[in-house]
Amino acid sequence: MSKKSLKPLALSGAVALSMLTLSACASADTGTTDAPAADCVPAAEFDTVTAGKLTVAGIQQLPGLDVDPVSKEVRGLDSVLLVGFAEENCLEVDFQPLPGPAAMAAMTEGKADIGGGGWYRTPARGEVMGQTDPIWYDQLAVFSKGEIASVDELKGKKVGIVGGSVFEAPLTEALGVDGVALYQSIDAVFEDVIAGRIDAGMGAGATTTIQVKDRGLDLVVSILAPDPAYAVLTAPGEPNYPFTKTNTALGDALNAYVQAARADGTVERELASYGVTGDIAINGPQQ
Repeated sequence: MSKKSLKPLALSGAVALSMLTLSACASADTGTTDAPAADCVPAAEFDTVTAGKLTVAGIQQLPGLDVDPVSKEVRGLDSVLLVGFAEENCLEVDFQPLPGPAAMAAMTEGKADIGGGGWYRTPARGEVMGQTDPIWYDQLAVFSKGEIASVDELKGKKVGIVGGSVFEAPLTEALGVDGVALYQSIDAVFEDVIAGRIDAGMGAGATTTIQVKDRGLDLVVSILAPDPAYAVLTAPGEPNYPFTKTNTALGDALNAYVQAARADGTVERELASYGVTGDIAINGPQQ
């Protein structure tokens, strides 16, 4: 496997596309991309689903990834890290926005190389997909019409979450079945909290904060600190880049790139551009 030093990462948090396919070797000044040079030498050697392309099955949620359906502009951390990783390896990037289950199927069925958009590392996902080290750490958020400082303050209330999320089991354990309402989408949770049909909603801290702000919702987002009494529920999530489990060479190269981007401050800088700051977000709860 050929290795070379990491090139400086592009600083732009958005890349304008004429198509969903990005050519690698991006310009750091314009955020646009060009075809790999004929003499481009990849930093690492690994196979991809389609030769010459890095196919990304992306769930749409900032600060990870957002692809505008009209302009095809790509925003988020992935527009920097995955484009930079592709550049290092003389590849084009094919962002394919998909719902979570479809994105997972694309990776497990050999239709995509990497998952984008802020996938949490979990033991269950590790059984069917490879997982990199954490890129950053995402704390738990509760949103309601007033501030909520702890899980204990949710007891006796009805809390909405998206069914099947990583929060479902530990929240049900903490509040009981009657304290949890399951929804098909976070939009439906927002609607019912605003309408007063439920008391609060729960979700990933960074994504929830961005959604409430961008939509101009009259809700208070409270970020809950890790609580030993509810360790599983309040432990910060670990966004990573899942990859095809059998493609260990890709996983090794991707992990090395992520570690370098954390070390040189790229991850911290790009997260800050979306309002995600703080020691726990970068270093985790153990620091």
